[in-house]
Amino acid sequence: MKTIGLYMLLTLLTGNPLLSLVILLLIFFFAEQRFIGILPDISAHWRQGKKTKLLQKEIRLNPANAEACLELGEIYFRRGKYGQALSFLENASGKMAGHPLFHFYLGATYYHLGKIEEGEKEIEKAIEANPKVSFGEPYLFIISIYLQRKQPDTRIEHVFNQLLLYGSPKTFYQAGRLFLNNDDKERARLLFKETIENYDACRGALRRFYRRWALLSKIALLSIK
Repeated sequence: MKTIGLYMLLTLLTGNPLLSLVILLLIFFFAEQRFIGILPDISAHWRQGKKTKLLQKEIRLNPANAEACLELGEIYFRRGKYGQALSFLENASGKMAGHPLFHFYLGATYYHLGKIEEGEKEIEKAIEANPKVSFGEPYLFIISIYLQRKQPDTRIEHVFNQLLLYGSPKTFYQAGRLFLNNDDKERARLLFKETIENYDACRGALRRFYRRWALLSKIALLSIK
């Protein structure tokens, strides 16, 4: 009823029902992004595009800027442009050896390009440098590799426990989907519950950031029999 009342008020003020509907949708979208956080952030692509241009300009002026190459490699990795990501990450390799994020993104990029062994080695370097790197994402790749190779359960259990120590609600959910797709319902169920429990313990902006994964975990738990 409040929504209808607001729509009628906007229509009265603007004199245009269609414009009022657009304004109402914009209000709900910004409120959702600010306070709820379930829908994807469509402004993120625009922000990344702006950041990409700045980094490309910086690298043209200073090709030896390894930090800029790493950051640009990360952006392309997140966009799924693994070939471009690899180009910039390899440019950063001379100065970034030992940097956990560098080794993680290089390894994850190798993984997506089908270079599984090279990817595993780089991701293990990232974990060795900092077990907490990227909120547990490296463990997702190691688990995926182990499942593909049908490694002994003891090895999977070790990485699973490491993920529980260093992961986030997002990585817990993603790992839960990974185990569920491999018919390991017990670990999947535990991870989905862990996602919800961690979300419940969050406060402030973190609740908005992780709300989507908690909701998806609740839905996933309903599908596990």
